[in-house]
Amino acid sequence: MKKINCAIYTRKSNERGLDSEFSSLQNQEEACKAYILSQAFNGWEYYKTFSDGGISGGTMERPGLQALIEEIRSHNIQVVVVYKVDRLSRSIFDFHKMMQEFSRYDCNFVSVTQSFDTSNSMGKLTLNMLLSFAQFEREVSAERVRDKLAATKAKGMWVGGVPSIGYNLKDKQLVPNEKESQTVLLIFKKYLELNNISDVANWMNQHGYRTKKWTTSKGENRGGKLFSHSSILRILSNPLYIGKMPHFAAKKVYPGKQPAIISQEIFEEVQKKVGNFKNGVREYRTYIRKNTLMTDKLFDDKGQPYKLTSTTKNGKKFQYYFIRKGVHIPVIQLDGFVLDIIHRADLRGIDLQAECSNITFNEAKICIKQVICVKRDTKCHLQIVIDKKAFLDICHKYPKGDCCQANLIVPKVEEDNIILLETFYIDNFSSTRLQNKTSQNVLSVHQLNESLVRGLARAWQLKKLLEKGLTTREWEKASGMNKRTFARYINLCYLSPRIISDILEYKNPRNFTLKQLMFLASEHIDFKAQEDLFK
Repeated sequence: MKKINCAIYTRKSNERGLDSEFSSLQNQEEACKAYILSQAFNGWEYYKTFSDGGISGGTMERPGLQALIEEIRSHNIQVVVVYKVDRLSRSIFDFHKMMQEFSRYDCNFVSVTQSFDTSNSMGKLTLNMLLSFAQFEREVSAERVRDKLAATKAKGMWVGGVPSIGYNLKDKQLVPNEKESQTVLLIFKKYLELNNISDVANWMNQHGYRTKKWTTSKGENRGGKLFSHSSILRILSNPLYIGKMPHFAAKKVYPGKQPAIISQEIFEEVQKKVGNFKNGVREYRTYIRKNTLMTDKLFDDKGQPYKLTSTTKNGKKFQYYFIRKGVHIPVIQLDGFVLDIIHRADLRGIDLQAECSNITFNEAKICIKQVICVKRDTKCHLQIVIDKKAFLDICHKYPKGDCCQANLIVPKVEEDNIILLETFYIDNFSSTRLQNKTSQNVLSVHQLNESLVRGLARAWQLKKLLEKGLTTREWEKASGMNKRTFARYINLCYLSPRIISDILEYKNPRNFTLKQLMFLASEHIDFKAQEDLFK
């Protein structure tokens, strides 16, 4: 009889009770194991359990679920067993995507307490009804929580969680912490003096000030870290310190019940310098769209749109198309690359009288229907969909010249569209320091990964502390980090010199993050093995 590997997936939405002697996850696992044992006559065997504790079923970003899907893709699992359907997902859209993935790799799905057969139409209808109710329950619960938070904030009350620096929680009310209040007041005064948030953060850190410390319900100590640009900005822009209660999600501010620790005059003076505020809540800038070629037209292969964002460095503005954290493609370079592709379209097989090499930026913007950008590691595949009629009408305006025959792109022609395909490479998707090097058909953007360079510099600074012969407690105090973090940085000092040289020369073939580089350094393998893994 053929062996059938059965994996169990368990999930709990919150962390309450996870550390008890017998948790909900264990209960789900035991019920699923019993079911697998009852199907032993069919060749079913227990393979592995995948769990996610304290994570909502409304998201796919679950470590246990992702590990399960990877095992399915490796053909190691033939059946996934869950206690209830909503343990796998509470989103109909996500569930259908998972069922398609299961089907692609010949993996079946079983719910122990809700018997149904997805091989027939009635079973599929039953499954969809169960999922609809699961999603409805999740959305109703979320609305109820949001309404309760909004009503609590409207009364000026603290809704829970770790209090902001400057306050303690007593009888569910915020009361000033004398020492922390002085720190907050110092931050406001230093900003008015230095007029730069990063300078304030550096000054606070150099003089021994740290962020708020607190203890979790499990007795773990948190906080007490160095101040950063963002932490200083949050303090400077928080109306909590003038006795008000902000509701950032609703962009509203209510009178609070906590005492103020900053005067209204100082707070308003700071806000004039920090940024735009309305009713005490920051208004985030809307980005200029008229200078971009593909705003609202750039998508990934799953139909998710790229959005427009920007950053300012040294007084210069950099704009990016981004879709998720860490994936930022520079607007100027990508727009120029797409326009160059359109200029190189070979129209001889479509219309001998059409000339596209002189088409302008605004004309190209009118013609582009959609651009699909699919990222695969450092390589990106572009599919540019152009309105055929509008494109040819514009191209007919230009006289037919001597078209350069080199590097022409032969388009795919449909009834209403012209489709152009091209590829470009990018080393690091999140830097503002760019060097554009175009070589024929390929756009290569080499960028300095500032995170890696800062990590290497920090490692050598810590190594100097180590060489001074300080005790463990002394260098922990001097570096502001614990023994484990200290060791992870020190490992970077023993990387291959060639890898360090490549990073400083803007080369990062595998697009390594600092965390991945630390892991590579911790393997304690020889330089050649390190270089092979880095390539």
